[in-house]
Amino acid sequence: MLAFALLLMAAPVIALLAAVVYASSSGPALIRLPRVGQGGRSFGMWKLRTMYHAPRASGAPLTSAGDARITRTGRVLRRLHLDELPQLANVVLGDMALIGPRPETPELVDQADARWRDVLAARPGIVGPTQMVVRRREGEVVATAGEDGYRNLILPAKLAIDAWYVSQASPRLDALVVRSLLQELRIGRGLHALERRVGGEVAEAGGLLSR
Repeated sequence: MLAFALLLMAAPVIALLAAVVYASSSGPALIRLPRVGQGGRSFGMWKLRTMYHAPRASGAPLTSAGDARITRTGRVLRRLHLDELPQLANVVLGDMALIGPRPETPELVDQADARWRDVLAARPGIVGPTQMVVRRREGEVVATAGEDGYRNLILPAKLAIDAWYVSQASPRLDALVVRSLLQELRIGRGLHALERRVGGEVAEAGGLLSR
């Protein structure tokens, strides 16, 4: 019900942003990306398009820091997390939650791995702890080491953080995630509260904290 109310309130903003995206570069304003959700079920995750439109096979599936495929409008949307607003529809449909582990692409999910089973026990969220802890470091690793770097350095840290989040889930932790997202939107900040807690409790994330 909360997601439905938020979607109604956000609809004019989404429509306006979609018009800006459509006018600023060719291609659809809204895109539906394949993701793996709760229980390993695949679904289509809605986003505002932030990259120049091209067939998926024509570019790398991961986005690096300074990726030339990202449009000027897209950089602003990503910086403010506004490209995620259409995912309120996914919450209404039951595919996602407001807060939870961020969903991953099917190519990178190994459901035979016990770590993935732990993470996929929960519904993925629009907002998740890995967004604030490893997001910028992720782009740097992909830019220098490509998909192998993501699989070997970023993905294990994400899995560890998400498994920690699922095991520790509480309204208080969710409030910390939201608070850290608001801090993330500020320019020139230091470590926020979520990063400090994750750094102290999730060993695999220690070397990837954003600074």
